Amino acid sequence: MHPSLPSIPYHFSSTALGISVVASVLFSYALAKMLGFGSSNKFVVDGRTVVITGGSEGMGKAAACQLAERGANVVIVARTLQKLQESMEAIRGSAVNASKQRFHYISADLTKVEECERVISEVTEWNDGTSPDIVWCCAGYCTPGLFVNTPVQTLRDQMDTIYWTAANTAHAILKRWLAPITPSNQRPSPPKHLIFTCSTLAFVPIAGYGPYAPAKAAMRSLSDTLSQEIEIYNGSRAAKQRSRATPADVKIHTIFPMGILSPGYDNEQEIKPAITKQLEAADKPQTPREVARISIEALERGEYLITTMFVGDLMKGSALGPSPRNSWIRDTLTGWLSSLVFLQVIPGLRKQAFEWGRKNGVPSSST
Repeated sequence: MHPSLPSIPYHFSSTALGISVVASVLFSYALAKMLGFGSSNKFVVDGRTVVITGGSEGMGKAAACQLAERGANVVIVARTLQKLQESMEAIRGSAVNASKQRFHYISADLTKVEECERVISEVTEWNDGTSPDIVWCCAGYCTPGLFVNTPVQTLRDQMDTIYWTAANTAHAILKRWLAPITPSNQRPSPPKHLIFTCSTLAFVPIAGYGPYAPAKAAMRSLSDTLSQEIEIYNGSRAAKQRSRATPADVKIHTIFPMGILSPGYDNEQEIKPAITKQLEAADKPQTPREVARISIEALERGEYLITTMFVGDLMKGSALGPSPRNSWIRDTLTGWLSSLVFLQVIPGLRKQAFEWGRKNGVPSSST
């Protein structure tokens, strides 16, 4: 349900050396990461409580299973009760210590503010009066289509199911996490983690995703804003003289997958405009388990904006702007490489769209 870069002819002989140097440094950096040099786990979940919205299928379910494998207590949230019940069996079966870990599911419509508040309250009660340690927002689905051919109500529904489910959930949990407490109640506590699941379409939009991409772009903007705002509250814990402070630091993260093989992806393919399929023809969708694994490993490294394949890295590098960097060296070099690659990519996408229109004329609602 996400784009990839089209085939790019290499005729930048004058820049070949520069690209080779950048690629070599990126490879060395990646190799060091794979060998574990200078790394420590910044996303410990053993014994902690994780809430995953959209956890009944796809990436959300895969992430829930893998966190259960790491010792987490897991709560999944979705609308359909039957899917929740079926998924819960797989998640329980993934537990590393079934006698100690706990699992729960909640049916809720997260487009409604009061439902998000209910979910967090229910989880807190289930968790012996303690709010969850990690909230991962995976809820949402994609309805591709050309903007003009898409009913306005569908445009609104996409914003509700993508942006507002995440924003509502974030608002509900942050009110809990950021409530100040008195010094007598302050104890050392591991950081809390709020994770959004976005899309590389927030970096590089593709024709045919007009209903979907703007909601993902809004989610990325919310993430960047919160990454700044949250430091106000984290700073309260470092004050020399403090009467009140938040109970724990909070970390914000956002995942940017590309295509994910799932029932939702199959549904998208049935209604996706033909031009969109052409523009993203080189996209090689990943399995939910693969995307979840790569994302969790990046969270363990403490990364903020997380992509799940090299093409996604390039797309991110082209659009980082003022977003916080995971690594100044890696992200700067990727940005340089992206600036060269995208000299051809964006004109190529526009040219393909133009040629499609010249060949087929004004698109109908079925194309």
